[in-house]
Amino acid sequence: AALIKYRIAAVHNTNSAQLWNNIGMCFFGKQKYVAAVACLKKALYLDPFEWITSYNLGLVHLNVHQNASAFHYLSAALNIKPDFASTYMYLGVALNRLNDFENACNAFEKAISMERDHLFFLNYSVVLVNAGQIDSAKKMFTEFEVVFGELPEDIQSADVDVTEQRNLLSQTLK
Repeated sequence: AALIKYRIAAVHNTNSAQLWNNIGMCFFGKQKYVAAVACLKKALYLDPFEWITSYNLGLVHLNVHQNASAFHYLSAALNIKPDFASTYMYLGVALNRLNDFENACNAFEKAISMERDHLFFLNYSVVLVNAGQIDSAKKMFTEFEVVFGELPEDIQSADVDVTEQRNLLSQTLK
């Protein structure tokens, strides 16, 4: 329904970067990644200094495992808006996938220093486990459990992927 309204709006306002960004993220939500990238790149063309568009392009590329492109767009987003902690976390994921463990850890540490988000600790713990850093992974997982435990129950149960990773890490780190 939102996509239909955005398409109507696009006819009347073809040069709105925010509109094209929103259309791109609708396509992303529908797992139509080529269309998402096309819309987001149009948004970036219209307003190259809109950090959220670069951030969203980074997310799309990360989702389709185009990790170098994800790194590029997430770095661009950080250059424009360096105070958005989630960008550092996703940059850490991209760097880890590019086999740059040290800088991935630096990115996760930066995100955690800015904000205590359960996803930061969870993803960092996964990266550490995969690198064989079990003691450090246990510390991050313990922090995840503390922050996660403080969330309302409806939020805790909302994301199946978080629950899955939590259970896997819990078993791995016993």
